[in-house]
Amino acid sequence: MKIKTLNRVMASGLAALMVAGTAGCGSSSQPAESQAPASEAQPAETQAAEESAAPEETAAEETAAPEEEGMAEVRIDPQTGEPFDLGGMEITIADWWTDPDAPLTTEFQEAQKEYRDWLQETYNFTMVQKNYAGWGWGEGSIGEAFVQAATSGSDENIIYILTNSASTASYVSQGLAYDISKLDGDVVDLSREKWTCNGELTSWGVGDAKYGFYAGPSEPRGGLYFNKTVLKDAGIDPESIYDMQADGTWTWDAWIDIMDKVQRDTDADGQIDVYGCVQNNGGMVMQCIRSNGGALVTKNADGTYSLTADSDAVREGLHFALDEVTSKYYLNYSNEDGSNWEDYKVRFMNGEAAFMFDDAYCAYQGGWLTGQSVDAEGNPTAVNGVELTQQVDYGFVMFPKGPRMDDYVTNKSNNVTMMPSSYSDDKARLLMFAYDVWTDDVPGEEWEGYYGLLDNLYGGMRDTRSVDETIDMMTTRGVDDVHAIVPNFNPNDNFLYQAGVGADADALLEQNLAEWQTAVDEFNASLAQ
Repeated sequence: MKIKTLNRVMASGLAALMVAGTAGCGSSSQPAESQAPASEAQPAETQAAEESAAPEETAAEETAAPEEEGMAEVRIDPQTGEPFDLGGMEITIADWWTDPDAPLTTEFQEAQKEYRDWLQETYNFTMVQKNYAGWGWGEGSIGEAFVQAATSGSDENIIYILTNSASTASYVSQGLAYDISKLDGDVVDLSREKWTCNGELTSWGVGDAKYGFYAGPSEPRGGLYFNKTVLKDAGIDPESIYDMQADGTWTWDAWIDIMDKVQRDTDADGQIDVYGCVQNNGGMVMQCIRSNGGALVTKNADGTYSLTADSDAVREGLHFALDEVTSKYYLNYSNEDGSNWEDYKVRFMNGEAAFMFDDAYCAYQGGWLTGQSVDAEGNPTAVNGVELTQQVDYGFVMFPKGPRMDDYVTNKSNNVTMMPSSYSDDKARLLMFAYDVWTDDVPGEEWEGYYGLLDNLYGGMRDTRSVDETIDMMTTRGVDDVHAIVPNFNPNDNFLYQAGVGADADALLEQNLAEWQTAVDEFNASLAQ
């Protein structure tokens, strides 16, 4: 993804357009791992602009008309030899969060609206993305609406955004999702970076068939925040962490070396005053596994799933999390009176730990790291109602890589886009064309490869390297937590929630393997029906 350094670093007047969609990602009173994946619970509409590297010409583009001033080339329909004409189709992109009447608050949004107005006039259609049904797959949900459309032969022109869930996987196995590979090379070029950079074509594909898609880079997820003041007090240059990330030397060992230097008794009373790290522990444990190339469940080429929790990569990641990080450097406050799972936030903000694992959305403009209570200068004064004793200057990097990995990864949890299989090829063809141009880059050099979430990130992060370097990596290096779509596969109660101080990594795995294998076997059996 091509991230542009904005010369208009976002002022406080920028509305937090993403926060309304993402506030719930960290606002639950339950541990994050017990919620539905963050992008399902309260998703962010993050695909406002996507990477659009110049694709190889397709049949639809070879005879394109001359470019109009200020707008894109007019696409020619290879079936007619004339510009695409959608005949006045009224198209809905159905989700569970978008307010189509929300005010435009940024220059990019204004430019995007102008471009989309031009598209609708040029190709004779209208399109709107809106809150169409509720989250999930139960009564009144977006999933229920999709199933009804796929089984009733609905005549509506609707493109559905669905949850990253077992129910959505079952829609694929039951033949309810349209295979968009049939349209490849005609109205859409699926080899373009905007379709491939997020991995969803693979995640929701079976063999050569492609049932789910997502336009543009993935929403950034989990990484390591670091308290710059704490690092400086320990004689460590915070910029050196960004430098290691850039040159590929940001590893587990490098992280441990810094925590060794940071963790200390500052007042000589025999008690540690500054710890290496604090975090919502289950999230950090899973990231140790991911960062070593491990996965609890993997997807096979034939669309079935395999339990891989007993792999060397998983065991090594779990041992690193428990035997190194948690047992030696983790600020454990669980036994303190009145403590709750969210206390890690205040501990980090108050400088009691150098590092904290959490998601990028925490630092969106208006996110909890930017301050739920602020002073006149916009600095946070309280988090979750707890007064802060100091201000934190923080950075944000990818989680360090384990010994089995050559590069950094983060977790991925996009909401997949699908069309019902009941749609005729002609209808699907026109809908896919409309969605393709709708999600292209806004014309103009200043918007080439522009990522709409940047407005929010620059308004929340405390430095530009966290956005220009870390976020740039995150959007294309997400890995699926495949176990999240397997029914009855519970990685929380008897695994992540037990992965605390003193836990035995091998025993923790062994006590879960049989139950997990049963869940995977039952899921595979259901997919075969």
